[in-house]
Formats: sequence, C-alpha cells, structure tokens
Amino acid sequence: MARFAAVHEAHATLASTRQVYPARAHLFHQGDIERGIHKIVSGTVTVYRVTADGHRQIEAFSGPGDYVSLCLCTTSPTSAEALSRVETNYVSREAFERRLLQEAQFRQTVFHEIDKASADARRQATLLACRCAKERVADFVLFLDSHFAPEADGYTPIRMSRCDMADHLGLTLETVSRMLNQFKQDGVIDMPRADRFSLKNRQYLKRLAGQNDEADRRHRRMAL
Repeated sequence: MARFAAVHEAHATLASTRQVYPARAHLFHQGDIERGIHKIVSGTVTVYRVTADGHRQIEAFSGPGDYVSLCLCTTSPTSAEALSRVETNYVSREAFERRLLQEAQFRQTVFHEIDKASADARRQATLLACRCAKERVADFVLFLDSHFAPEADGYTPIRMSRCDMADHLGLTLETVSRMLNQFKQDGVIDMPRADRFSLKNRQYLKRLAGQNDEADRRHRRMAL
C-alpha cells in the first residue's frame, strides 16, 4: 500500500490543502479530469475501476502515507472511495508537474514509484490468474497485517467489507468469508470480530501465499 511513501517528504514541500471526506464519499470518479494529487493523512481509500460489463474491480487499498491519483493520464482510469473518514493533503497537478520538470531527483523518485506500482499491478494479475481462492485470501491477510497498524487492543483492523475483499481478489463474498472462517477455525488467525484479527501462524500463510524470506528481503531492499 505504501507504494508512494518514498515521495512523502517531497510532497510536504509542495503547496497543499487539507481535504476531508466522510465514509463512502468519492475523492474522484473514473473518467474525471485529473486535476491534482492526493496524499492520504488518515483513513482508508479503495481504488477501483468499473469494467465495460459493469463489474467492479478493486485495484488497491490505500492508507496513510499513500498517494492516490499519481497518474500520467489526463483523465482518471479509476475511482477512489473513502472506506472510512479520510483526510488528504491535496496538491494541484500543475504544481506537482512543475516540480517534476524542475528537479531531476524528485522526477527520478516519482518515476521509480510508478514503476513499483506497475510491478504491484503485475503481481495482482498473476495472483488472480494463477492462485486458488485459499492462496489469494492468505496473501490478502498478510497484506492487511503488513500495511495496517494494530489498534490498542493488539488486533489489526479490517477497514474493508467482505464484498470489497471479494472484488479485489476476484472471488465471491461467500468464498472470502468461508476462507477467513477456515483460517480462524484452524488457529491460523484470531478473529474475535469480523472487523479485526491477529496472526497466529504467519509462516503457514506465507507458504500458502508463495512468499518466502528471500522475497521479503528483496522487497525491503527495493523500498530503501
């Protein structure tokens, strides 16, 4: 999720305005003219597109530190919806692009983050094409654990609905619910409520999702 965290500090030097969105409000819609860049300060945003046949495909869940609508297109290819109350720092596209033209280091950093986002998209495509339902849900549980900080009770919050998860993973709502309940029954996760969990057997999920320590080390090195 923090795919654009590397430009976090750079954004602070740009003239930005604070914007607040209630839950289920849209930051922008698919097809809107790209007028600016949002950096999330608090809350969770789902980024999705609607296909020609009317199907909603969720591409990403973004949280604090993430950039939304960092796109080179003139119109937005996706929509962004607040899953909870969301605050963002918003900077005009003109100001952002002006700095891209003026500062080579900033330009290199942004292009690097766009390249990483493309790699994430390829990974998501592989997940949908080559992984079974159980493997997809295992991968997503690990994603939640690594990108959302535990709350005071020690449990990681689940900000999105089961339907949101299903649209992201290319599964049905019933399948997502069944897989999560199976992980709970098997002692892989502790889930006292539908909106929070903690990991009990991380290694099992990593094996199931096809992750390994060496891949994690490569990912961390790329993020430096």
